[in-house]
Amino acid sequence: MQSKWHNISIKTESFENLKDIQRVLPIRASIPQTIEWLIKVGTKHINKTNNSENTNNEYTDRIPK
Repeated sequence: MQSKWHNISIKTESFENLKDIQRVLPIRASIPQTIEWLIKVGTKHINKTNNSENTNNEYTDRIPK
């Protein structure tokens, strides 16, 4: 699979927040690497949240008694 690069525009405040996150990472990472890391962490969190909600049966159809 070939990598594709995209140019995006974000607010200056959001970019500063991104740079703050980059500074607190325990490793040296570029802005694109930081964005990729945030996507992975966010995806894991979303999947974990969705899985825990499904185990609570909140969104399952129930037969009324």
